[in-house]
Amino acid sequence: MELARGLDPKHVDKLASIANEVAFAEDETIFHEGDMSDEVYLIREGQVAIEIHVPSRGRMTILTVGPGQLLAWSSLFTTQHKTASGRTLSPTRAITINGADLREACDADHDLGYTVMWRVAGVIAERLKATRLQLLDMFAPESER
Repeated sequence: MELARGLDPKHVDKLASIANEVAFAEDETIFHEGDMSDEVYLIREGQVAIEIHVPSRGRMTILTVGPGQLLAWSSLFTTQHKTASGRTLSPTRAITINGADLREACDADHDLGYTVMWRVAGVIAERLKATRLQLLDMFAPESER
């Protein structure tokens, strides 16, 4: 998984102590755009569409995440309104970690915090690139598609 791969065993143990496993049925909404949430998800099995509401177009998928990938990373920083929705495309199992608990663990162990934040920064960079490309395609004039 993006977050835990290659971590020091003591850090893996710490993450495991604050994590829970959850399961979602196909076509289940994990969170809605605009929801307040403090949960971060590590997808173990299944696929999750990250969707946004586009006026006059409705709900649109901007990205799909799957096994080993992080979902709802923004909860690591503060409890805030979700900027997208997460909806399962297949039965999905995930590990959930409360963002406040993870922030606290990172503050208490700066080696863990440094590693987690660098990994999350990499996820953010990749997601921004993918989202930008998807949005360029979504909003391209019909003649350019």
